[in-house]
Amino acid sequence: MNATDLFPTIAVSWPPRTAQRVGPFMVPNADAGGNRVSAARLKDPTALGITDAELNDAEATMQAQGRLPLFQVLNHQDGLSDALDTRGYIARDHTDLLLIQAADLAAAPPPVTAFTIWPPLAIQTEIWDAGGIDAPRRAVMDRATFPKTSLFGRINDKPAGAAFVGMSGNVAMLHALEVVPMARRAGLASTMMRAAADWARKQGAEWFSVLVTQQNTQAQRLYASLGLKAVGTYCYRVKTGGPTR
Repeated sequence: MNATDLFPTIAVSWPPRTAQRVGPFMVPNADAGGNRVSAARLKDPTALGITDAELNDAEATMQAQGRLPLFQVLNHQDGLSDALDTRGYIARDHTDLLLIQAADLAAAPPPVTAFTIWPPLAIQTEIWDAGGIDAPRRAVMDRATFPKTSLFGRINDKPAGAAFVGMSGNVAMLHALEVVPMARRAGLASTMMRAAADWARKQGAEWFSVLVTQQNTQAQRLYASLGLKAVGTYCYRVKTGGPTR
């Protein structure tokens, strides 16, 4: 299992609103749900040679949507990265793709600490809102069509956490993990991760994954402590003045 194997799970568990094939690229329509559902990406993540004409077409498609071009580039896609370098694109938000066998992480949560539920409760929406996971990002969760659930975390009998999990084949991926400030460093995030993996295992998932930016050191420490390992990296490539979310 490597980074290219995980890309179908990203596309299914955190899907763009709409996307069109433009040469070798999948180009989503402009979406306020963030970079992950807005960036153009190679449909075949193993593709190597990209022509100037193909890049021109992808750029033109995004410009016709009234936005600056934005590309998602895996760390092994050197040809695409080099081509974007020559056009003045810079790299942002280097993100690690982390992976573990679901059975190695899964554990039933202690009573009344973490629940799987769909659709999410209103209090989970409030927790996400407070953490910057706004309505356009929550809309991404709503339109995911494969097996999915949300996680609702509690600590000291108070609502304290929310997360989302989606699946593709035998891989589950966690998104939008948010724990309220008063409950951080109290073990709730670990409990929710294990509960998410337990749900995924019961749905038939062999693997459990999560995406985390390299600058998010607190989350990196959490995931490392749980045994998740990086299997690849991607970044977003934008021209100066491009989107930052």
